[in-house]
Amino acid sequence: MIQNNYFQSNEDLKEHFYELIDWNEIVPIYENQFSDAKLYESTKNARLEMAPTSVEEAIAYYEEILKSCGEISGMYVSQVASTVDAKGLKFENGDVTHPKEMVDVIQMYHDAGLGPAAFKRKYGGLGVPSIIKAMIAEIMYRSDSSITIAVGSMGLAAILEVCASEEMKQEWIPKLISGNYTVTMGLSEPDFGSDLPNITTKAVKKGEEWLLNGTKRFQTVACGINGSPGITLTLARTGTQESGARGLSFFIVENKDYQIQGIEKKLGIKASATCETVFENSKGHLVGKEGFGLVKYVMGMLNGARLSVSSQGTGIVTAAYEEALKYANERIQFGKAIYEIPAVKRMLDRMERELAGMRCLMVEAAYSVDKYYWYEDGREVSAEESKTAKFWEKVANTLTPISKYYNSEMCNDLVYDGLQVLGGAGYTEDYDLSRLYRDARITNIYDGTTQIQVNAAIGGITSGMSGTGTFRAYLDHLAKGSEGNNSLSEIRNLFESVVDTFKLIQDQGTKEAYSFEVVESAARVVIGYLMERSKNKSKSRKELRTKWCKEFHNDSYAILTSNHIKLKSV
Repeated sequence: MIQNNYFQSNEDLKEHFYELIDWNEIVPIYENQFSDAKLYESTKNARLEMAPTSVEEAIAYYEEILKSCGEISGMYVSQVASTVDAKGLKFENGDVTHPKEMVDVIQMYHDAGLGPAAFKRKYGGLGVPSIIKAMIAEIMYRSDSSITIAVGSMGLAAILEVCASEEMKQEWIPKLISGNYTVTMGLSEPDFGSDLPNITTKAVKKGEEWLLNGTKRFQTVACGINGSPGITLTLARTGTQESGARGLSFFIVENKDYQIQGIEKKLGIKASATCETVFENSKGHLVGKEGFGLVKYVMGMLNGARLSVSSQGTGIVTAAYEEALKYANERIQFGKAIYEIPAVKRMLDRMERELAGMRCLMVEAAYSVDKYYWYEDGREVSAEESKTAKFWEKVANTLTPISKYYNSEMCNDLVYDGLQVLGGAGYTEDYDLSRLYRDARITNIYDGTTQIQVNAAIGGITSGMSGTGTFRAYLDHLAKGSEGNNSLSEIRNLFESVVDTFKLIQDQGTKEAYSFEVVESAARVVIGYLMERSKNKSKSRKELRTKWCKEFHNDSYAILTSNHIKLKSV
């Protein structure tokens, strides 16, 4: 793969960081008026030593993190990715062995302090907003998915900051960070994947201890990394089987207390251990309140996973585009570089602008979380601040599944084109496109398939487009500064027609079958506004962004017209 710093060489990502994101809005909210820095002055708590005292210090801190991440990802991880993929995993007698090259670069990430990006400083984390977490994930996923999954898995435990008692937070989070734990979501079972309310893994309290029995499937890195510690955040039944979702609770179970029964042989992400785990009177630590496992805690954990997959899609496409562009400029046919062949250039141009749209959506979804999440941190807020936070929470609940669906589907679409640019060479293992093509395929499946994401988003879109709805207000917010753009106005009007036509469908089954057309239309409208806003803000690449916007809007108009025709024909 191309070897360079994956932050410093990415002009679009840098433009978002240096020009397009309004840090004066995000940093004071996230930093709670720099309360960590003030607390450090009075306590000298070493965990708070890097806390910024101003927006400028925060930006400099974030920049150093991204540069460090870009260096490790682009200079080292990228260079072992194909080797790690080729070697894959070994399973014998319940033990999983990862390639040495993988273990070495994982340690580099941990030595640089990048493992605990998801956690607050007071527990030993980096203490960065969701936008920076999204950028870190994109950079890492560009270099390799299997390795990034292993390092980034720790971030799943950030849900403990929301739902665990303070005592449990202080006990477990610093231990996860210092011990370089892996973390997995203990949800799916052999007979229950997305149908979580009916899972059968049972937790029974004996004395002061909870003991779990059952089997979990598709448990990513539940084995740890070559003997390293790990935990499974496990959904288990504490009520009766008939109690459904309300009978499920949430537990921490350490990997020393369960067995790995086997690992999956997969199409892609071959060095990411996807385990089947067996609980036999395995000790569990109850998280939060009994009975809140699915309805509150797991849903919160899945939101974070959605954002991560949105970044994964963006990172994989970045790799595919850069590799395809390099090949196209170097491959000579008919006396010229194939980049000069119009059909090839058209594919690459589409990859470039659609990737720009994906990154806009990735950043905006993370931004929507930053706008509300930290108001839930026990701080005192005014009535107006509370109103704003609730608005952005509703936006985030719709935007996160949209970003997961859209960026994973577009990832598959664009990596397909990237491989096509290389022709027969792309179909061989001599080039990284074949690995990227295989790895991309999981993105629209795991952590909730596209169909699950569409189901999660459709209600927020349709009800939100009422006269006083949140999604309508959000689109109006995005439209500010672009009111005179005729293309966007036509697309917005088409979207209104798509939603109105969908609402006229009487049969519920038919509605569910055609929800995708509405959610796809919503995604294109949102991204269109975001790309137009980026163009208006841009100082260094306005001409290029203007070209992207024109072509993106043309494609969106065609897509929404097609979707409207389909809905009218129902």
